Amino acid sequence: MTPTHEASTSSVVSDDEVAAMITGKEGLRVLLQPQVDLLTGRIVSAEALARWQHPQLGVVMPAEFIPTVNRLGLDRILFERVAQRVIDMLQSMRRTGMAIPIAINAPASTLSDERAVEFLLERIHVAELPASLLRVELTEDQPIKELESLRATLERLEQAGCEVSLDDFGTGHASLKLLSAIPLSEVKIDQYFVTRMRRSAVAFEVLRTAAELATRMGWRVVAEGVENVADVPALRAAGCRYGQGYALGRPMPLDDLMMRLRVQRDRGEPLAAPASYASAWLDAFDPQDAETGLPAHVTTQ
Repeated sequence: MTPTHEASTSSVVSDDEVAAMITGKEGLRVLLQPQVDLLTGRIVSAEALARWQHPQLGVVMPAEFIPTVNRLGLDRILFERVAQRVIDMLQSMRRTGMAIPIAINAPASTLSDERAVEFLLERIHVAELPASLLRVELTEDQPIKELESLRATLERLEQAGCEVSLDDFGTGHASLKLLSAIPLSEVKIDQYFVTRMRRSAVAFEVLRTAAELATRMGWRVVAEGVENVADVPALRAAGCRYGQGYALGRPMPLDDLMMRLRVQRDRGEPLAAPASYASAWLDAFDPQDAETGLPAHVTTQ
């Protein structure tokens, strides 16, 4: 298997290897996936995504090592390492005048930890970065046990200027109780609804209802898992202003993201689309032809 392949390695990688990657200096990569304004096609922010560059297995995806990280109690260390990489990236971006907010995702167990929050705020201060350039994204596949602790730490981050995003809105443990208990600036609607909305009237209505609720609360609405640029008009019709997914931009190194931001800045164009779907991209973001070709159940009312 070459280093460019994504490995399925949960039964191959040992606890010791995972611990060495998290606590050592080599192996951990941080890629950035752009978030796009679905009205203009412009990149407005990004999400930091961890990858493990294994010397024999190639690229190991988070789903293969994060459970081990959590089981070994190394989630805070991973969060801090990714946060430091992101802060370094933002400093480089600011020097070119092209800094955009970057989100760092973590489970409630990490974001409830005062040490993790203290680390993040202290490093932001040392780097002399506006806190608004750092977002924390709550990702949760388990019931949240310490809701009061989580609320306290997220409120502290919000007061410092960091925005809070909720991942997988509409599925999992993102309950109405959680929505009413923590400070939020953004919700990311789970790709389950995004991938089904064109063929399912129910999925589209659920997506639109979730987006309407979030909009009424004053939260940004992001559609996750956008894998077809032709879905952009339907997402707009559902009330999703922003999108993230492979059709809009794969996870990429900082240099590649900077190149796309440079094109966006210098040419005044929407972000450069790959040639494989350049025509579809232009059609999707054409304001005069924005809502054509929608399924019958997708309405703009």
